[in-house]
Amino acid sequence: MVQKSLETEDLRVRRTRKMLQDALIELTVEKGFAAVTVRDITERAMVNRSTFYRHYLDKYDLLEQYVTEVKALAEQDDALDGERELTPGGAPAGLVNLLEHVRAHSEFYRVMLGQMGDPVFTERFRQSIARRIHRWYSRFQTEPDAPPFDLKLTYVSCAGVGAILWWLEDKNPCTAEQLALWLSQLARSTMGVDAKAAGEVET
Repeated sequence: MVQKSLETEDLRVRRTRKMLQDALIELTVEKGFAAVTVRDITERAMVNRSTFYRHYLDKYDLLEQYVTEVKALAEQDDALDGERELTPGGAPAGLVNLLEHVRAHSEFYRVMLGQMGDPVFTERFRQSIARRIHRWYSRFQTEPDAPPFDLKLTYVSCAGVGAILWWLEDKNPCTAEQLALWLSQLARSTMGVDAKAAGEVET
């Protein structure tokens, strides 16, 4: 009986948090993140402010919880021993999963990564991409006169955010897997890694 009660309470908590998260996403798309208030969120989610503050400190804390979901996707290990899991078409599977998540919430990401979004969110998103690229390519040696690895890593991750924003603003002109392949090719080129050495499939 106690176990059933706990399960019911857990379901209620998850439902409330989902309603608040959805409200944040909808309002961010409509108004831009900076203009959204806790009152806006609670009114849209149809919950009272005391309920909101039982779960979150403020709208930034709510956003942080959403970022955690993205971070979990972005930082998942692609495979064991530093090798990457690839899709049948040769795209990095973890990156495809991340892009599918972004596509599923395309309006939210288009706002958050654009001028009406939150710079902290964009930077966290860039860092998650940078960590993934670092895992993929840090084991490969580069030429002595090549730009520093950290410079190339920053360049590629910033460009990656820009490419994803282009994809969103252009209404997904290609599939998530195709974009993952292109991003992988661009990253290899910049990082100075041979496709065969990286274990990737050329298209």
